[in-house]
Amino acid sequence: MTSWSTYRNVLFLSFAMFWIGIGSAIAQEKKEPSKADASKADASKADAPKTDAKADPSQADAKSKAKKDEKAAPAPGDSKDVSAAKGSSAEFNAKLEEWKTVLKEMRTVQQQHLTADAAQAKDLEKKWRELIAQGEAILPQLRAAGVKAYAASKDDRNIERFLIQILNDDIAHDQYEAAAALGKALLDAGCEDKKVLDHAGVAAFCTNDFDSAEKYLTDAQNAGAIGEAGGKFLQLIPDYKEFWKIEKDLRAKESEAKGEAELPRVKISTSKGDMVIELFENEAPGAVGNFISLIEKKFYDGLTFHRVLPGFMVQGGCPKGDGTGGPGYNIYCECYQPNHRKHFRGTLSMAHAVARDTGGSQFFLTFVPTAHLNGVHTAFGRVIEGMDVLGRIQRVDPEEKSGVEPDKIVKMEVLRKRSHEYAPNKVQ
Repeated sequence: MTSWSTYRNVLFLSFAMFWIGIGSAIAQEKKEPSKADASKADASKADAPKTDAKADPSQADAKSKAKKDEKAAPAPGDSKDVSAAKGSSAEFNAKLEEWKTVLKEMRTVQQQHLTADAAQAKDLEKKWRELIAQGEAILPQLRAAGVKAYAASKDDRNIERFLIQILNDDIAHDQYEAAAALGKALLDAGCEDKKVLDHAGVAAFCTNDFDSAEKYLTDAQNAGAIGEAGGKFLQLIPDYKEFWKIEKDLRAKESEAKGEAELPRVKISTSKGDMVIELFENEAPGAVGNFISLIEKKFYDGLTFHRVLPGFMVQGGCPKGDGTGGPGYNIYCECYQPNHRKHFRGTLSMAHAVARDTGGSQFFLTFVPTAHLNGVHTAFGRVIEGMDVLGRIQRVDPEEKSGVEPDKIVKMEVLRKRSHEYAPNKVQ
């Protein structure tokens, strides 16, 4: 079944395994006191004075009862908070049951597929896709309910574990906008898992929130919880703060442009959804002219994203589908001029061979800011709509013969352009 290996399917199956563990933990907690309760009981025993053999037992019992009554008395407003927490928890648990039902059905379908004949396999593949769609519809609701319930309870470790698992998945699948919001929500609610600092910092860096990234990643480093990507990004923050000042100013001016000064825009319709790209004609007119001319010739329609590497980029535009093809000519690089644009998340850039001026039709879209490509590849556009679609493109490493079916460019179309002719400036 070709769809078993798509990225969301891997997510669902990883959650199935995760919830097997969570389910066992919840069942155990129903039978036994929680660790937190046990710790409180132990602390209470430790704080109690040692029994005096001469003490009056009735007085000790009276003092003990008074102390318990004092602790049991709710503070003003506590009952409302408890009620709200219970309501949020119930909402989360209800949505969780929907999610778990989908996971169980997916596991059943996967097992049935192992022994199915051709006709049965076709029906099971259809069922699998339907379950994927159901799961994708539930997941955002489950995430929102989890964040709400965790913020209300602040100490529900099962919900915390669930949200951290979601955060891990967001980072692993380059969904940094969602990861940034979730990481902040966890930390604001008092999550003490230090790895969350690293993930929140990585997500903040990738979404251009460099001040937050610096804070989170520095704290993660001090806690000994910083990862490889976080460590690399922490070193890049001083440079990217400066790059972002320039980029923000350019984007602000571009948003105010009117008429012929407006930047061209194109839509890339993929097998995972649509993305809208704004093109940097002011800084890279050659790359933009070439790209629009190829789009208008329908050159890209039906081609694959043949190289998609997690934590890096999505590459497409090869007519051979293996990274060796092109339009039959090369264009000039525009990354060596002083005003070249830098690579941020969602940057559209020209792919080329090792030598200068060897680009043609192949392009890539970055998942993360890629400092090592600045001044080496021509950045000529950016994603302005559909960043979540970018993260859903099927991961494919051409060096690994995995048999994974790559996602496709269904079609490209020009949404707007300036009134002059667009044509490639070919290397002579």
